[in-house]
Amino acid sequence: MPHQQLGVHEKVELHELLTMKTVCAGKYMAMKEMVTDPQLLSLLEQDVNKSREHIRELQNIITGGSAGFQ
Repeated sequence: MPHQQLGVHEKVELHELLTMKTVCAGKYMAMKEMVTDPQLLSLLEQDVNKSREHIRELQNIITGGSAGFQ
């Protein structure tokens, strides 16, 4: 299947999602320093790792990389 270009409105939506994910990841990183409960810390670390993965995927889609729509 040929690669399709994203519409302007789609790129705007993806940028908004990317911004939200980036802000959330920053908040999780800041909260990590205050957490003393090992289970909560583990959850935050997992969420930060997933957020970073999602951020990379969104950046790849926005720039026209191979990840994403197929």
